[in-house]
Amino acid sequence: MTIHPDRTPPASDRFHPGTAGAIGRRPLPQETIRHVLDSDRRHEVVRCVLAAVDPIAVRTLVSRLADAEHDPTVGTTIHQLRQRIHTSLCETHLPLLEKHDIVRYDRVQSLVAPAANCAAFESLLEFDSLKCPIASRLE
Repeated sequence: MTIHPDRTPPASDRFHPGTAGAIGRRPLPQETIRHVLDSDRRHEVVRCVLAAVDPIAVRTLVSRLADAEHDPTVGTTIHQLRQRIHTSLCETHLPLLEKHDIVRYDRVQSLVAPAANCAAFESLLEFDSLKCPIASRLE
């Protein structure tokens, strides 16, 4: 038997946005929903994940957030800003969203996809593909 480590299934086969465990799940408390939406970065992550068809690469989210937050009059370069955003997403925002089963965060592949509780935000976020350039690029 030959093992081919270079032959891996496509990301869509390995990383399914899911509702695993959604049966019997209680709705998110309003306090949790407010806490999630209080952060502009988390708000934008949830908006983009909901609008996307496939899982989104973390680097794509970082680029989107950096483009939105970059102020050329501030002394921070775009590279520094992207590093800060990447760190805050990977260490704070994505783990919090994952803890509440809002997104699935695959650290190995650096992908983010909706989880069981993500749908709770659809009615709260007024979004369309024009508001989230990531979604229009991925479709």
